Amino acid sequence: MDEERQESFFGRIEGLIRTGQEIILRPQGFFKNLPAKDGYLRPLLFSMVIFCIVLGYNLVLVSSGLLRPDGQGSADSPSLTDALTNVPVLVVLWLFGLILGSLVLHATFKLLKGKGRFESTFSIFAYSSIANLLTIIPSIGHYACTIYTLVLIMLAGRVVHKLSSIRAVAAPILPALVLWGVMMVLVLSGIIPIERLTSSLK
Repeated sequence: MDEERQESFFGRIEGLIRTGQEIILRPQGFFKNLPAKDGYLRPLLFSMVIFCIVLGYNLVLVSSGLLRPDGQGSADSPSLTDALTNVPVLVVLWLFGLILGSLVLHATFKLLKGKGRFESTFSIFAYSSIANLLTIIPSIGHYACTIYTLVLIMLAGRVVHKLSSIRAVAAPILPALVLWGVMMVLVLSGIIPIERLTSSLK
């Protein structure tokens, strides 16, 4: 029984690795072959594995006192105890971000005449979280992550939601533009001080 469980565990790990390789090496083919009813568990599990890898890497940096991926020194870093205390909150935020991001993205796909189901959009958003592995790159990691995420969503929009190239490009960018517009309105109206906005972007 123990051997069967061990084989099952390593089989799942191997499956996750193969999935990651497919997304990186053949993203368009991966999303094209994505089942219309893939379910929520597999993409959710994949995204949570990515979260754990990035979280584990950052915890190692915090415990070792090395530079964080954003390039800031250890003097600005929280202690390992503080970091571990925040883990449950980070898990909740990650899950909330997956659901909210998928809802917003699906609404955009539908606005642009996308054909796919919400289930497929959730899979697209969850599998695209592999781009977060790039955040471990010092200084430019977060920018690379954002760009790679947009590229993956654009490719997936074409093959999963049957969008034209222009609409596939617009799908992930449109929500960002709307959010930026709302933020600008809040800043110009004085609801959000410009100092708070600039400090949060640093």
